[in-house]
Amino acid sequence: MAATSDSDESKIASHTLAYLRSLDRKLDLVVDVLQRQGERLTRLERDQGETRRDLGEIRRDITEVKGDIALLDNKVVTAQTEILMVLHRLEHGEGEVKTEA
Repeated sequence: MAATSDSDESKIASHTLAYLRSLDRKLDLVVDVLQRQGERLTRLERDQGETRRDLGEIRRDITEVKGDIALLDNKVVTAQTEILMVLHRLEHGEGEVKTEA
């Protein structure tokens, strides 16, 4: 009976070690997946930072374009006002050329 007992114990130990190795492999896979996910998250955070920076630059550019449009609008209004003043003077005879005959 001692031989049977030793045999049973060695089978149990063998199965236990196989089970532990199986768990170790599964744990290695889980750790590997978590590392890859961590790398992906790091890349996403970096890309998000770059996107925020780019959006800031776009906002700045849009503000500059709006300023340029306002300046051009002021120039157009000034030119229109000058044209209207000239037309008004012409209508009232201020622009008539006097000739001696």
